[in-house]
Amino acid sequence: MTQIKNIYEYLDSVAPFLSQADWDNSGLLVGDMSKKVSKVLLSLDITESVVDEAKASSCELIISHHPVIFSPLSQIDSSSIVYKLIKSDVCALCAHTNLDIAKNIGVNECLAKALGLNDTTLYPEDFLCVGTLEKAISSDEFAKHVKECLNCNGVRYTKGQNIKTVAVSSGGGSEAVTFKEKYNFDAVVTGEIKHHHFLYAQDKGFCCVEAGHFSTEDIVVAPLLEKLSATFSDVTFTKSKSLADPVRFI
Repeated sequence: MTQIKNIYEYLDSVAPFLSQADWDNSGLLVGDMSKKVSKVLLSLDITESVVDEAKASSCELIISHHPVIFSPLSQIDSSSIVYKLIKSDVCALCAHTNLDIAKNIGVNECLAKALGLNDTTLYPEDFLCVGTLEKAISSDEFAKHVKECLNCNGVRYTKGQNIKTVAVSSGGGSEAVTFKEKYNFDAVVTGEIKHHHFLYAQDKGFCCVEAGHFSTEDIVVAPLLEKLSATFSDVTFTKSKSLADPVRFI
């Protein structure tokens, strides 16, 4: 029967945990490597509702992108997610920045694929993937394209020239805007963009699209589930149904 360590070792083979950023906290954060698993829930985040869903579905493990423990804990009180995981006897395996930059299975490559980019190149040192559209389109058309491809609630963007070469950086990749001259892209897509980076893009005359943290990263969950299911035939992997983008537009 599959143990958590087997799943950990597989993830480590495709998205090495040693490649995570030095400020990150990926790995098995709650639980025991030797625990046997038959049902696993995949989710971008681990929230109270996700833990409840895992428990109700008899899942022994949750695999998430965002670490359930990020900063050092001074206490674990009864209101914390970690306490809830332990009490529910549900383990937590988190693959964050190591999954962002992984080849073939990583978040940035999944984001580029979702946007229909061709001839992509991954630049893990800058958490960036660059590719091209089939044909050049306007910034207005491109913003609509991003919204439709990611099925997100809305986007914010700056105007620019016609777009052919596109860079993507999932989640909080605002710094990707500053790599315009290094990679010579016409547009950049990320989840969160700071005000001064919008101003930078405007001054440089290129398009940057903010499509939401959730929408630019949740796209990795289904492909990861598919690969895990193909690798571990004795384990049932399910994508969380209780987690959705918390951000709404009016």
